[in-house]
Amino acid sequence: RKAGVPADPVILSTRGHGYTHAIYPLMDRFNYVICRMVSDSQEYFLDASEPGMGFGMLGYKCYNGHARIINAEATAIELNAQSLKEIENTMVFIINDDKGNIVGSIQQTPGYFESFRIRNRVKDKGKEQLFNDIKKDFGQEVILTNTRIDSLGKYDEPVGVSFDFELASEKEDIIYFNPMLGEGIKENPFKSAERLYPVEMPYNSQKTYILQMKVPEGYEVAELPKQVVLKLNEEGDALFEYRISQSGGNISMRTGLNFKRTYFSAEEYEMLREFYNLIVKKHGEQIVFKKKM
Repeated sequence: RKAGVPADPVILSTRGHGYTHAIYPLMDRFNYVICRMVSDSQEYFLDASEPGMGFGMLGYKCYNGHARIINAEATAIELNAQSLKEIENTMVFIINDDKGNIVGSIQQTPGYFESFRIRNRVKDKGKEQLFNDIKKDFGQEVILTNTRIDSLGKYDEPVGVSFDFELASEKEDIIYFNPMLGEGIKENPFKSAERLYPVEMPYNSQKTYILQMKVPEGYEVAELPKQVVLKLNEEGDALFEYRISQSGGNISMRTGLNFKRTYFSAEEYEMLREFYNLIVKKHGEQIVFKKKM
C-alpha cells in the first residue's frame, strides 16, 4: 500500500492445521497470513515468509480451500490444490564408449515445488551432497561427472539438473539393467491396508521419463519389459504408461505418470493403493542383455 499498490492481508488455514468453513469463519480456525495484491486487474498472492518462492507463488500448504481477504467485505476466496500442476521431465541418453563401457547423460527439469525443495537442500547441505544422494538412488556403482544445477537463484523458474555418468558393469554373460536408473517409484506411498480418511494430494502432477539407449557392445537383447498403459479408473483421473521398444541396436523407452485430480475419497483408497503397487512393480522390471555367441 505504501508503494501505491492495492493490497490486503489474507488469512487461511494451512493443510496441516485443518479446514476452515465459509459459513462459520471462526478466528481460531485460521493460522496463516499471506498477501493479495492487484496489478493491471490481475490478482497475485504473495508469502513474505517463503523467500525462496518466485513472484506470485505460494507453498502448497496454503492451498487448503476457504480463506478470507481482510477488507471491508471480508471477501471469501478459495485456494484449491486442484489449481496446481507439477510437471517434471527427465531425458536419458546412453551409449557405449570406445572401451565398451556404458556411459550416458541425464537432463532433468523438476516441477516447481520439487525445485523449491532442491534449492533448500543445496542451501542446507551443498551441491555435492545432492549428487551423492543421486548416486545412492542408482542402486549400483556409478561415476558422476559434469554435474550441474541451473537456475538456483532464479526463483520464478524450475531448476535444471544435469550430469554425465558411467556405470561400473562387469562383462558377464548376462546383464540385468533397470532402465529407470534410480528415477522409478520404489515404494508404495499407501502402505496401510485400510484408510478411513480421504487422500488429499498437494497438487496435480505429470512426470515423464524418456530414455534412448544403445545396446551394450557385444550383447543382444534377451528380454524387454512388457508395455502397459494403465488407467486409475474409467474417468482417467490418473494415467500410467510404460512403453519400450527395440530397433536394431537401439532401445527407446517412455514412461509417465499423470494425476488429474488431487482429492480421493476413502472408498477410492484401495484403488489408489493397487494402482501404485502396479507402478512400483513395473518400475522395478529390468532389461536382460546376453552376450553374443
